Amino acid sequence: MRGYFVDERLLITPLRHTPGVRLCGEIVGAHKAPLAVAVAEAGREAEAITVDLAQVKYLANGALETLVALARNLTPPQYLHVLAAPGLRVHERLAAAEWDRIETLRLSPA
Repeated sequence: MRGYFVDERLLITPLRHTPGVRLCGEIVGAHKAPLAVAVAEAGREAEAITVDLAQVKYLANGALETLVALARNLTPPQYLHVLAAPGLRVHERLAAAEWDRIETLRLSPA
């Protein structure tokens, strides 16, 4: 099925009630392509594309860079809405690279 990905570290599934994906497990550099494909498929026509990282235990910098690249490729009013647990330190990591200023990237606590 479209929007699904699974390996020994990561499960990606489409969200049911809003355009986007839910990720569970550990996101390493090798997951950049499946992550990009799943998010792109989930948000083709949507204004807000949600990426739910609430059940993610590890987020590699390369995977975070993939999310940033996806957000940068969106045209307002479209945006990528990332839900992340505080333990991933996504806000701090985005701010350190000044990516927290990207108009098409929004972060909320999971």
